Amino acid sequence: MRKFLLRRFIAVFFFSCLTIMSISCVTESDKSATSGDIKQEPSTQIFPDVASVVEAVAPSVVLVRTRKSMTDRYGRTNEGTSNGSGIIFDDKGYILTNNHVVEGATSVDVVLSSGQELQSEIVGADPNTDLAVLKINPAEVKSLVITKLGDSSNARIGEWVIAIGNPLGYEGSVTVGVLSAKDRSLKLPDARLHDLLQTDAVINPGNSGGPLLNLKGEVIGINTAVIRGTLASGKQAEGIGLAVASTTAIPVANQIIANGRVLWPRIGVGIDDVTPANAEKLGLSVDQGVLVMSLAKDGPAEYAGIQTNDVIVAIGGETITKFTEMRRLMLNKYSIGDSLTVTIIRGTEKLDFAVILDELVFD
Repeated sequence: MRKFLLRRFIAVFFFSCLTIMSISCVTESDKSATSGDIKQEPSTQIFPDVASVVEAVAPSVVLVRTRKSMTDRYGRTNEGTSNGSGIIFDDKGYILTNNHVVEGATSVDVVLSSGQELQSEIVGADPNTDLAVLKINPAEVKSLVITKLGDSSNARIGEWVIAIGNPLGYEGSVTVGVLSAKDRSLKLPDARLHDLLQTDAVINPGNSGGPLLNLKGEVIGINTAVIRGTLASGKQAEGIGLAVASTTAIPVANQIIANGRVLWPRIGVGIDDVTPANAEKLGLSVDQGVLVMSLAKDGPAEYAGIQTNDVIVAIGGETITKFTEMRRLMLNKYSIGDSLTVTIIRGTEKLDFAVILDELVFD
């Protein structure tokens, strides 16, 4: 009996070992088959289709050639030429460019991407936004191509952008970068530009007035300046490109076409953005809005009862958190002579004032 049980135990044990070995072999075999069947696809970096955008938009980008009278240090007057860029944005032949491209010009010619040269007229300009509108006769153009002005408020930081222009006279040059920032400002000798887009796409002299595009081929900005080299502070900058956002360019262009210039409505206040830092320093009860630093004598705000150190937090019921929002709202929605409600915070109290806008005259 003992021998029978021992033999049975040995048989069961031997069978179990064979089964385990068989399972192990199958498992290893399956692993090998699996690793052999599945192939890792190489990772691919998807780049934007810049070429298609350029092919669609480039025919609407023009070289703007100006002639200007220049006086040398001996009082002699000579005529010189300079180049810039522009974008045809309307089927009536309107072209957006920079004010500094055409300022002081005695004549302005436009060269299309096809090489066709046309005379143009200056419809109007606005030094405060560095924008100007030209016009060519569309009937004289063999094949007129226009490019849509998009909405820069929908642009996202980090998205791809494309600059097309004529740097140093090299026509139709293309550079690519990203949208680095929005709502930038730039102090110039005779003005301060606001509502600027910042990009690392390369911009050089001659790019001024050309378009900054999104990947839909829409104009989201008009290239206007580049910060490069040693600044007054002694700091170094390399290739900080700036473009006037379309949220400013569109209403400015519309007003120039309608009036020949921009009619800027004003509340009559000198202002600064409220930040958490200056709110704490000044003891303000809010940490965003627009701080009234000064009042224009006999201006709309003073007449309405607004005071210095008031914080503007809404205009016409629309929330205001910073100056660029206020400026954009005034430019897009209101006109000289309009009456609107300005909501302010004075201490801890919220107050409404009825303000009648008059015209902002720049010195």
